[in-house]
This record gives sequence, structure tokens and C-alpha cells, in this order.
Amino acid sequence: MQKKKSLLTIAGFDPTGGAGILTDAAVFRTLGFHPLAVLTSVAVQGGSGVRSVRPLPESFVNKELEITFEEFQPAAVKIGMLYSPEAVNMVADFLTERSIPIVLDPVFSASGGGELLLLSALPLLEERLIPLCRIVTPNLDEAIHFLNLETIDPDQIEEAATELSQRWDCSVLLKGGHLNGDPVDVLAIEGTCEKFPHHRLQKGVRLRGTGCALSAAIAAELGDGKELKKAVSEGLRFVREAIQEAYSAGRMGEIGFLGFGGPQSK
Repeated sequence: MQKKKSLLTIAGFDPTGGAGILTDAAVFRTLGFHPLAVLTSVAVQGGSGVRSVRPLPESFVNKELEITFEEFQPAAVKIGMLYSPEAVNMVADFLTERSIPIVLDPVFSASGGGELLLLSALPLLEERLIPLCRIVTPNLDEAIHFLNLETIDPDQIEEAATELSQRWDCSVLLKGGHLNGDPVDVLAIEGTCEKFPHHRLQKGVRLRGTGCALSAAIAAELGDGKELKKAVSEGLRFVREAIQEAYSAGRMGEIGFLGFGGPQSK
């Protein structure tokens, strides 16, 4: 019987399948890993935004983590929606001293609107969780909030990525998908910056789950033993292919969902 490596996502649940833990698990399976999923919260969420969030008790989330690590040895961890200060503290406590690559997607809000992280959790995210991470993958809105800026223009994106990397003492992939025109992502790593320009695909469609899929794909590549620059490059390539295979479903035809190919053995 074939044995596969496992990957862990710690994130929230989107019942419409556009983002969150379902997307992460789909990415892991597509890339040939066994998905492990620790649920932090349930969001009443769809293409129209977030209507309500119900966080799980941190003691329950801790038990999810305990059984996961008792029975598996994850090759990497992707962290998404945590929502509450209590969840941030508990996850940081659990992962401290564990030698494992961690990718953090610091989600504040859904693409359709709505809060996915309480503002009171932000200081703890920076103080306790980010120091454990191999890479953090904020989008422009999140970077603007962290840096207390009004906007980040295309000619400022490298400076912003560098400032966050120095502030957090870890690598940062600043995602430029919200820029006007063609997007550019910037990787700040070890005092240098590398730009990844792209042509905008699926114009006129609001795609869901791209940030979730990218951080999950980077975690998968790190779990496969790739160095960070290669993991980021491969993760971006994976998401671009998923965007090219995007499809619509349900009653909201302007909403696009990422398409993933068949599983690949690792």
C-alpha cells in the first residue's frame, strides 16, 4: 500500500466551498498529500460575504490538534482563519517548539466582505504566531492594515514587503492581486526582493479562494522538501493553473471557483 506524507491546515469552514478548509484540503489532495484539517470556526459565508461566524472553543480546537499530532507527523502546516485571540494563543502554544514549516495566511476579511479575524487578535498574531512561521502571505489590504497605510501603489509594493519582512523577521509574500491592471506578487526573503508579475486571468469574474489555495500550495511544496523560493514559485504556478481551470457553480454566475486537476503522487 502506498504511503503518503500528510499536511495540516488550521482554518475555518466555508459551507459554499469557495475558500477555507475545504479549499486547503482540495489543494493538498491534488498535490498528492493526505490532508489533515483542524477546524477553528464556522463562517456563514458565501460569494455575497460573511453573515456570521461561530468560533469553536479553544479547548476543542486543542483536542483536534492533539489527536492529529498523535496519529500523524505533518510535513508542513498552513494556518488560515483563526478569528479570536484565544485561538491565536492556543495555536501558538501548541506549535511552539515543534520543528515544522508553517505558512500563515493572515486573513482579516472575506473577498465578498465580512470579518474573519477580530481586531483584538492582531497583536497576538504578530507577537506569538508570526515568529513561528517560515513565511507569511498577506494581501494588499492586510499589508495596508499592518503597516498603518492608506494605500500601497504598484511602485511601493517592494518597499512594503521588505518592511513587513524586517518587522516580522521572516519571509513575506505580498500578494498584489488587488492592484489595478496586471497583478504582481513580491517575495521578501533574507533582505532581498523577487517580483512575480502576472497577466490578469478570468477578467470580469470574482474568484474565491485564491489566497487560501496559494498558501496551501506553498505549504505543500515546503512539505515536499523544496527551498522557500522554489516553493513560492511552484505555488504561484499551481494557482495560475487553477485559475485557468476556474468554473462557475450555483446561482451567482459572476463568482468563480478554482479548478484543480487530478492527484499527483509525491
